[in-house]
Amino acid sequence: MAFHIRPVTAAAIVGLLAGAPFAHAAGPASVKVTLTDQAGKAMHIILSKDKVKAGAVEFEVTNASTDLMHEFLITPWKGAITSLPYDSKDKAVAEDKLAHLQGVEDMPAGAKATLRLVLTPGEYVVFCNQTGHYKMGMKHRLTVTK
Repeated sequence: MAFHIRPVTAAAIVGLLAGAPFAHAAGPASVKVTLTDQAGKAMHIILSKDKVKAGAVEFEVTNASTDLMHEFLITPWKGAITSLPYDSKDKAVAEDKLAHLQGVEDMPAGAKATLRLVLTPGEYVVFCNQTGHYKMGMKHRLTVTK
């Protein structure tokens, strides 16, 4: 199984050190994530928790689809979850316009992955950015508290 974990960039590391949305803490909280679709009708990201405490968070991601590739991406976002910058030509979120974007890309059907991040308090959006999936419902709010 081949999928890609989005690497932490040098800019993100500088942001980490400067106290940006992903900061240092110990002991991970655990969030189970299910990426699912229903024969092209509805797509969802299901989180076992909508709120976690700031610090280390471990996301246990499962692509429950039987035939579609999905992604699990996370970005700090204070606005509505439907208002991420969107490129209607590409039918995808404009990832280059999001700061501190992290996640697991290109997960084949049935794949599982664990992603550990350190999050600071704030509002985040998790989403899938495969073509059309964000607009079809693959987005969810995650709140990180103090």
